[in-house]
Formats: sequence, structure tokens, C-alpha cells
Amino acid sequence: MPNYMSKMQKNFVVAALLVNSLLAAASVDAAGISVGAAPKGDAQAVAARIIKENHPTCKKVSGAKRRPDGSISAQCNGASFLVFTVFNPKEGRAMELALNCAAAKKHLNVSC
Repeated sequence: MPNYMSKMQKNFVVAALLVNSLLAAASVDAAGISVGAAPKGDAQAVAARIIKENHPTCKKVSGAKRRPDGSISAQCNGASFLVFTVFNPKEGRAMELALNCAAAKKHLNVSC
């Protein structure tokens, strides 16, 4: 299997690890990093765009539903994903992330 990762995938891995370590240390607010809702808009369209950016092997997103916290749960290629944002005020930007639900449970202790 070729060893390649897109810039978005590398950002995703770094952001997931950062969010995990910040949440584990209970210092999200102190660090200025905040985890938030998925971008506004149709849940299916938003989920499809972000999942495909983070997971290029995804061909068709289905079952996208917005959760009460504003994140989106959706499925692609038989796997479930959680779509959300992470904002870093030092960089002044939000990253749009799609995390496989198994990884979300492991790294963020969040169930999809």
C-alpha cells in the first residue's frame, strides 16, 4: 500500500491528536482551542464535503443528521463519521473535521 497522505489528512491527524490531548487535560478553554458544531447548511451537503476532504476514499455519504450539539453524524463506505469544527484563535481559523466514530470514541470519548 502506498504511503501517502494529503495535507488535509495530515492536518486531521494533528488536529485529532491535539483535541484528544487538550480534552484529556481538561484545558480546552485555557489553551484557547474550542471544539464546535459543524458548519451551517444542509447536513447531507456539509457532511459529504467535509468527509470527502478528510477521507478521499469516501465515495458516497448517506444518512447525515445534525446532532443537538450541532455536529453531524453520517455514514460512508460502511463506516460512521462525526463531522465538527475545531477553532484555534492563535491561527485565527477553524478546521473542519470528519472523524471516524471509532476514532472519535477512542480519542475524544464521544459516541456517534
